[in-house]
Amino acid sequence: PDQAEGVAALGHSFRLVGPRRYGKTTLLRRVLGAAEKQEMATVLVDLQDMLTIAEIVVRIERGYQRLKGPIRRTVENFFRSWNIGLSLGGGGFTATLQRNPNVDAESVLLRLLEVPAALFDRDGTTSLVVFDEIQDVLAVPGADGKIRSVIQHQTDAATYAFAGSAPGVMQQLFADPKRPLLDQAVPRSLAPLPLDDVGEYAAGRFRNTGRDAGAALAPLLEFTRGHPQRSMMLAHYLWERTAPDGAADEGTWVSALDQAAADSAPLMRAIWRALTNNERRVARALAVATTPLHSEETAAAVGIKRSSIGKALESLIANADVIQEDNKPRLTDPMFEFWLRTRGLTPAGGDDDEGD
Repeated sequence: PDQAEGVAALGHSFRLVGPRRYGKTTLLRRVLGAAEKQEMATVLVDLQDMLTIAEIVVRIERGYQRLKGPIRRTVENFFRSWNIGLSLGGGGFTATLQRNPNVDAESVLLRLLEVPAALFDRDGTTSLVVFDEIQDVLAVPGADGKIRSVIQHQTDAATYAFAGSAPGVMQQLFADPKRPLLDQAVPRSLAPLPLDDVGEYAAGRFRNTGRDAGAALAPLLEFTRGHPQRSMMLAHYLWERTAPDGAADEGTWVSALDQAAADSAPLMRAIWRALTNNERRVARALAVATTPLHSEETAAAVGIKRSSIGKALESLIANADVIQEDNKPRLTDPMFEFWLRTRGLTPAGGDDDEGD
């Protein structure tokens, strides 16, 4: 976050890739906050589940609603003078669509994307624009091309940050020679948090509230292995079970983990249902098998052909369900791994090639 001003001054747009629940949006909000203190125009656009150009327009318009003071008033004046149905108050473009469903949303999008350049031309104000879940623009034919056609000319006016949860799709968007956004952003990846830092932070928070993480801290760190959201979640469950002025022990940790597992079970089942049959088999093998992943023993244990393991693993990595650590694949979410372990090592069911 402290580098936000320098990044913007250099005009180096970047793409931030990290698994779900790894804190991308939280980190980017801090970057936006730091940039706002430097009197930049800051915009956060959530593109998750977009299906049409009109929806993208609405999300970008909403992104500008975080502006305050003179910059906000300037953008409001732009929208008013352009007379294309945009507004930072009232119903905005959503109301425009209700009045006129046949409005040319593509033309509005192109004009809306020009706001950073208009701000810069007016008084030298630079912008930091974050597109979160950028991979979902692939569901809107031609959307990435329209975005690139405008922002590629804004090197001095704006820095763009593109965040996504699916490394495979992000690679497709920014590294495929056939895609318009090729080489439009420097890649940055989120890695697991350093365990020493997590331990120091968690222990400090316990101390500040009159509790001691005690002997439970080590197994918590070993279990969460630097996963940002899971570290926070398990520390919270542990804190709840630690008496005021008391110290947690291994029994406290086991109780906290059991409760967290029970509370997160519906989410774990949803993650499981979203996987193909062979992805399930490989995920279960990563969680439970003691034999090498590509061995005949592992394939037989989870009911998969050895020739299908590689394809399923690539898909899990592309969707950030699996990360590589020390050149070895590992399930990203320790809670999902724990959930799979409680279910044992049995075939996942269904045809081996079904759903692939």
